[in-house]
Amino acid sequence: MTPSTFSKFTALAFVVLITIFAFGADTKNDRIVSSNDNSQYDYWLSQLTIEEKIGQLLMIRLPWNAKEASPKVRELMKDVPVGGIALFRDNMENAGQIQKFTNDLQALARLPLFIAIDEEGGRVSRIGKFYDKPTPPAYEIGKKGDTAIASANARVIAQRLAKLGINMNFAPIADIWSNPDNTVIGNRAFGKKPDIVGEMVEATVRGFASEGVLSVTKHFPGHGDTKEDSHNQLAIYPHGRERFNQTEALPFIKASKAGTDAIMVGHIITPAFKESDSLPVTFSNFWMQDILRREIGFDGLIITDGLDMHALTDNYTAAQIVLGTFLAGADIMLMPVNPRVAYQALLDGYKSGLFDENRLNQSLRRILKAKEKWLVR
Repeated sequence: MTPSTFSKFTALAFVVLITIFAFGADTKNDRIVSSNDNSQYDYWLSQLTIEEKIGQLLMIRLPWNAKEASPKVRELMKDVPVGGIALFRDNMENAGQIQKFTNDLQALARLPLFIAIDEEGGRVSRIGKFYDKPTPPAYEIGKKGDTAIASANARVIAQRLAKLGINMNFAPIADIWSNPDNTVIGNRAFGKKPDIVGEMVEATVRGFASEGVLSVTKHFPGHGDTKEDSHNQLAIYPHGRERFNQTEALPFIKASKAGTDAIMVGHIITPAFKESDSLPVTFSNFWMQDILRREIGFDGLIITDGLDMHALTDNYTAAQIVLGTFLAGADIMLMPVNPRVAYQALLDGYKSGLFDENRLNQSLRRILKAKEKWLVR
């Protein structure tokens, strides 16, 4: 299926199709893999309303500059009790302003917020301008072949983030830069070989954890051998199962075993997989549940890549996007174009029976576990 084919779905057909793929033809949600040892979180779940639970699924971007952000997010959070916020350069003026802003944000929320950022080092650095010594791109670290360097670099990044009140980092990159024409990843990757990438990813995950910052390993199932940039269009992973198992899967397996807190799924289609449901991985129960949960054994948070990216917004409505990702098994929907629309779509999906509170609680338990582990101290 080519990207252009997706635009032919109507809203109703899309929701029905996603429901079938996510829950099976009888729409039961027994395909969603549950977290283990859930009893200790049942009390907190009993204290949250359905509206608060659904709000926890959303991590939003603030489309305002530093001076506008504080009052406007206050108004937004009255309507949408979000579980997390992703910060970008526009929201930040200086270290002091960021510290105050993140403290103010936490004060607005009933539960601790995930406050996240893309701080990979190199060309993807949101806070680097506030420091004299920038952190290098991952590829430069990978070339040295020393996991101690990767770990030390991760600790530096995490220390800076923690001091600013930022508790989650959309890093490390587990993609393998195997396609020289791929510019969206490029030197953001640790290397071109899965063993090197896997070792550096593992060391980076452990480095972040040692400083109390949650890691989000990305972009599953691998964005390093695509020609397309998913910021602009759906990316195509051209290989099949054997290549995936031998190459792209390995760094994600390493990250999972190292205890990465989350794995980010990309807006990527996999036409060479006969088992694939011909939808982007972001909407795919096969990729999130069969491969990531069952085969790899990952039980942390599944976070989508930005839902505001053209790979999705050019083909689907805001409601289709947020419902599709959640029904397929994602725990956190990152940066919906319109948070109020996304929130209402999830509420409507619950009220209409597209998913039940049991499915909602499965994601909430993972969210609460991460928040208790890192944010409640």
